[in-house]
Amino acid sequence: MKLLKYFYQSNRHIKLAVILAPLLAIGTYVITGILLDEKIEKQAGTSKAMQLQPDCHLLSGVCELQHREIAANIAVEDKQGKQLVYLATSVPIQGALLSIRDAAPSPMRSRGTAKRWVLELQQRVGENDVVRLALASDKNRYFAEIPATR
Repeated sequence: MKLLKYFYQSNRHIKLAVILAPLLAIGTYVITGILLDEKIEKQAGTSKAMQLQPDCHLLSGVCELQHREIAANIAVEDKQGKQLVYLATSVPIQGALLSIRDAAPSPMRSRGTAKRWVLELQQRVGENDVVRLALASDKNRYFAEIPATR
């Protein structure tokens, strides 16, 4: 009770300081966290996971992958008895690797620009398979695991 009485009897500068100090401390903590998170995110040479969008059906349509800096569309198409994988990215990349199940990754070929890639599969993608994709840009690497069906 004595402390509360002292608070009410003190001048307005002390009252204002007592009220604002915790708010400023919390605000500084939050802003520091945001700035450090952005700094870590922008570091070169880091590997980043891409998120699958909810309507991802690799064998029956286009599957969309996203990260803050890059978006990619991947599709599997049957053409003349062969399965082709098409990849389109929102930003130019240096290369792309793709593997099915636990097989060794195969490099994709560029289709004219650094944003469009294609790969002729040696083994077919089945219903229960998992496709692993790795993309390399100038500064970062991105990866994703895509189930053939969801």
